[in-house]
Amino acid sequence: MSNGPAVIYRYDGTFDGLLTAVFEAYAHPVEVKAITAREELQMGWGQEEIFLPTDAEKARRVEAGILKKIGSAALQRVEVCFWSGEEDKDTALYRYLRAGFDLGRRIYNSLTHPDVLAVEYLYRNITREEQRVQGFTRFSEMENGVYYASIAPKNSLVPLLMPHFADRFSIQPFLLHDTQHAMAGVYDGRGWYLVETDELEVPDVSTREHEFRQMWRQFYDAVAISQRRNHKLRQGMMPKWYWRNMTEFNFRYAPEQRQQQKVQEEEGRQGSDSSSTCHFSIQRQSK
Repeated sequence: MSNGPAVIYRYDGTFDGLLTAVFEAYAHPVEVKAITAREELQMGWGQEEIFLPTDAEKARRVEAGILKKIGSAALQRVEVCFWSGEEDKDTALYRYLRAGFDLGRRIYNSLTHPDVLAVEYLYRNITREEQRVQGFTRFSEMENGVYYASIAPKNSLVPLLMPHFADRFSIQPFLLHDTQHAMAGVYDGRGWYLVETDELEVPDVSTREHEFRQMWRQFYDAVAISQRRNHKLRQGMMPKWYWRNMTEFNFRYAPEQRQQQKVQEEEGRQGSDSSSTCHFSIQRQSK
């Protein structure tokens, strides 16, 4: 079936680069051990690493083949899962496409197939986090009038979130910054594009933003019922991983208020404990 040693195809990290690797895997009768964009690879005995330059024409041919033999739903899944944070996602997507070219549209009903199941896991994981981050993102008005938000998701979500926020902000310029993956989406009021952000200097927030932040925290604290706090439930619905970029949980901008809230919570717990002790003693006396 294959001639020569097993190979590991390495590409440049772009979606067209991944499709180019899929094309080459079919064009040459060799065993493809893995496809990856990572530069640091652990090679096995008898394996060969081959770097593939991106070829847009080959990528379009693979795209056309997916649409013809598997369908648009499969291409959409591959496009979404491409932004997964899993290290082996490229190999998983390659194996998924191989299964798709073999099974055709029957792949949608083949959920027990290991290669299909692996991509379904990636898809559920990234879409679930996309929905969470979409609701947890907090934009702030900067001194220059541009709105800025920082996020730190486990998956690279900026390309998936930008269409939603571009539609929502309409003509308002904004910047969505993923500090975890050094990527930002920039919207200029007409269209959006992606940039790398190894070093990004963010201007200070505007005076009005400081006021709105304070009002938002006051509202958040005011509507809370301290006696009914359920920290375990809150962490389940709003994982701590995302708190660092949320105004209501960000300690950097309101340390005094956070400290005051901590004291109030402690006093509330002490009051609750004393009332329960008193209630217990009354019950015993009534007997």
